[in-house]
Amino acid sequence: MRQVCVRVARDRRHRAPRPGTRAHAMPVEERVGTSKRLPGHARIKLLAGLVFLSVGLQLLNAALVKLASATPAPAPLVIAGLLAVVLALSFVRFFIWNGIYRRYPISLAYPLSAIFFPGVVVVAWAMGEPVGVLQIVGAAIVMMGVIRVITPEAGHPDDPHLPLID
Repeated sequence: MRQVCVRVARDRRHRAPRPGTRAHAMPVEERVGTSKRLPGHARIKLLAGLVFLSVGLQLLNAALVKLASATPAPAPLVIAGLLAVVLALSFVRFFIWNGIYRRYPISLAYPLSAIFFPGVVVVAWAMGEPVGVLQIVGAAIVMMGVIRVITPEAGHPDDPHLPLID
């Protein structure tokens, strides 16, 4: 009997709202828990913070793998420990992106992850690898593209972009 009650409650939770109710009149974005209740500047800060956190964890993973490969004949326990840390950080990143996709349109959120590529150039330079002018120019082009993607076009106010200016 308990399983039936739990299943019915779960089915009610995931059912579409009934016509005529307040939830039915709301746009879908408001029903799925977006952060539209926040002012525009707070929304962009939240999105940027979550993306930078995820990209930072990804860059940390890359640096750990680079350090592990540079260590001469590391002990199996060290390799296992580094692998566990990398997997744990990837697991955290999964939940960060889950939260991002729940609150923002994928057409806006995912292109922001391209900041990983300029980050890789910075990490490579920090680890003593040579970084050329073309790599720096390429990283700048990527960042200009990210800015272009998240900036709405004039005359298209209905685009799913965050307001960058209140």
